[in-house]
Amino acid sequence: MRIFNKTYLAGLVTVAMASTALADVNEETRLRNEMEVLQQKYDKQWKRIFQLEARLDRLEFYAQQQPKANVVGGTFRASNPAKPVAPIRVAAERGQRQPAGKQDEEVVKEAPASRSARTVVQEQHTLFERKFTLEPGFTYSSFDRNQLVLNGFLALDSIFLGNISVDEVEAQILTLDLTGRYGITDRSQIDFNIPVLYRDTKYLSTGVDGDSTSLSEENVSLKGELGDVSAGFYYQLFKETNNRPDVVWNVRVKAPTGTDPYGIRIVDVNSDLSVPAELPSGNGVWAASTGFSLAKTIDPAILFANINYTHNFAEDFSDISSAPGKQPGEIKLGDSISYGFGIAFALNERASMSFGYTQQFAGRAEQKLDGDVTQSIIGSDANVAQFNVGATYALSDKGSWATNVGIGLNEDAPDVTFSMKFPYTF
Repeated sequence: MRIFNKTYLAGLVTVAMASTALADVNEETRLRNEMEVLQQKYDKQWKRIFQLEARLDRLEFYAQQQPKANVVGGTFRASNPAKPVAPIRVAAERGQRQPAGKQDEEVVKEAPASRSARTVVQEQHTLFERKFTLEPGFTYSSFDRNQLVLNGFLALDSIFLGNISVDEVEAQILTLDLTGRYGITDRSQIDFNIPVLYRDTKYLSTGVDGDSTSLSEENVSLKGELGDVSAGFYYQLFKETNNRPDVVWNVRVKAPTGTDPYGIRIVDVNSDLSVPAELPSGNGVWAASTGFSLAKTIDPAILFANINYTHNFAEDFSDISSAPGKQPGEIKLGDSISYGFGIAFALNERASMSFGYTQQFAGRAEQKLDGDVTQSIIGSDANVAQFNVGATYALSDKGSWATNVGIGLNEDAPDVTFSMKFPYTF
């Protein structure tokens, strides 16, 4: 009887323990399922929060920027858009468990164009905004040219008999610019440019009176004179699409408001060095140019290119000779064609960088003295190639700071060019 009771009690204990274990398993399963449901609801809520936040940001941006700026005909996505964080990553940062199968899911929200990238587009292409932009700035250029002059003849095809003169010209040019732009419509824009020039040119010559150790030097300066004023019109032919770049046609006119370089007297410093009596601030002729610029957004970069043709009109002058007395005649500067291309990209919301290459080919100038035939001016043609590196920083929603350094790649190009501009949109 005792054995039966013990067996019975053991059975009851085993059944109780099994029931308890089964209950614990069911409770654990229920808790896990409930936690999974709550986690899914949590993830959906975070997704919805980010979607609403993205929509709110866009509405606030559009309200501040009306009418909406057309950045290269399309939408430029900033390289670092505000808060592009997946909800699951936020959950992980808060110490929550990441649901299986959702680690790669990410919410991407469209951000407005960065202020720095918009400035780059305006400088390299055209940014059509129905606003007025005033852009003061300056450009510094430096030239250094050496020339070997031989006055004599060769004896026995190897021995030079005569005078040898080594000439050097060092020129520093500072141009203060004031540029204004206004968007007439969302596809057209007008602008103007008013330059003021400061020039300093140093002329050096070695070998005065046949003495190889003798050096002569003379400086000629120009202090703050108005240059040639220009104005332009821009029209957007095609807006950017997924397969087509933004295309803008432009036309510009330049007026000879600066002092012309014709009829300037030559002053003899000594027997070996002659310099101009003054320096000009313009080229003295009317000019018209036209061309196209293209831009394509490839997030986070902008590709740009341009090509332009400039025609210089022939002008009559009362004096085109550097000799004493007046010699009237006609001057026709050579036409030129230029092109350029490069890439710009936003480093962040405020800073951008750009790299580009430009080249210009200018034909020979021609002169015609009254009563004489037209003659080409030897050495007046040019081939100017330059590599450019630019940086832009957005100071505020309306103002920016743009800099550019140009490095001359051939003899006709300036050795170095540095410019700094401060566009401000009202």
